[in-house]
Amino acid sequence: MRPQTLLPWLLGAAIGTAGWMQGLQWRSAATATETEDSEGKVVALENEIALLKRENESLRSLAQGGGEVKVPQELLDFVEDALGFDFKSNPQVHRIAGEELRDRIVASIEARYGPHGLDSRQQAWALMGLLTADDRFAPQLAATKSIGARSWFDEQGGEGWVTDRFDPQAVPDQAALIRALARILIHQHYPPMPGWPGDEAAICREALHHGAAMAVENRFLARQALGIGFTGLKDNAEARELMANLPAFVRGIATFPSALGLPRAERLMDQEEIMAALHKPPTITADFFPDHEGLQPSPLALPDTPGNMLLEESAGMLGLRLWLEPLGEEFSKLADGWRGDRYRLHATSDVDVHLIWDIRLDSEKSADAFATAAADLISSFAGTDEPPAIGAAVTTPEGRKFTLLRPAPDTVRLLNQVP
Repeated sequence: MRPQTLLPWLLGAAIGTAGWMQGLQWRSAATATETEDSEGKVVALENEIALLKRENESLRSLAQGGGEVKVPQELLDFVEDALGFDFKSNPQVHRIAGEELRDRIVASIEARYGPHGLDSRQQAWALMGLLTADDRFAPQLAATKSIGARSWFDEQGGEGWVTDRFDPQAVPDQAALIRALARILIHQHYPPMPGWPGDEAAICREALHHGAAMAVENRFLARQALGIGFTGLKDNAEARELMANLPAFVRGIATFPSALGLPRAERLMDQEEIMAALHKPPTITADFFPDHEGLQPSPLALPDTPGNMLLEESAGMLGLRLWLEPLGEEFSKLADGWRGDRYRLHATSDVDVHLIWDIRLDSEKSADAFATAAADLISSFAGTDEPPAIGAAVTTPEGRKFTLLRPAPDTVRLLNQVP
């Protein structure tokens, strides 16, 4: 029986049992002339009623995905002191069944992009070669956030969540709650602007916000280490195995906040510049990579394309690195030459969907090296023995055409079209 159906029955039974127990308590008190035996029975009955109440709260949390979590004032104070500003309102933290958390995260990811927005991106990323036809971005990314998770911050509602296994006395759980509280505090002062800022800008904002929350969490753990000798969190083998089996694109998006957002946030907090950065976060992922902070991209204008435009976005330096990652680390470094990119998904019929992707590099030499690597990747996508020459189309097993072009000395163009 589903928890939503079971809850009313169990709730009624719990209330009825509690009333019966209370009646027994009164009867016992009236007939036992206040003997020690009756006093012991009253205590036992009160303990059983309290247990029933706790079980009822747990059932309500399972059925409704909720139940408020009482946050200790000392944790609120710690987060405010670490970030340097105060909560505008009491943070809302809910409890949820662990098996339901992933579904909630998937829904949140899908909602970020609006109706059909993620579907178009999923299709574009598959045509670019960032994902395979079997990959599903939202469920895979949600898995990285839910497996073994102790807490999660909902960007859509500005609220925090902990699982039904949350232990308020355990240091790792307290640290996870600290991270969620930090996200809530940042969200209260720096909520997302109306409209979609673009994929790169959204990734950058998430990296800085999550990185700052992780920095606050690390400060809490450091304090616990000094105070009670807490030695750190246990390794999550299940999450590590999941990451190893994910496509590079999903894994890179998932780890970007911790790999590059965290060190940026820690430095800004040490320099007391975090509020200025949160007010105006970077808008390109290149800004987070060493040696590229402050880089100014060169805007790209794609040529006119037939049919209806479904999506136009940028992959950024991060996307380019992840696209090149299957070739090895040395090839991934070619993305350091990124100076701008733009891709467009457009349809000429209900079934004929095409992709154009322009990538600008910092020099003609960099573009030459990148084009060579891109040809190798396209050969791999198409399952051919030889990389295609510039301007020569290669046919994929699905009957599509991959083509590499050089519209400018510093620019490489990738086409994935229906013949």
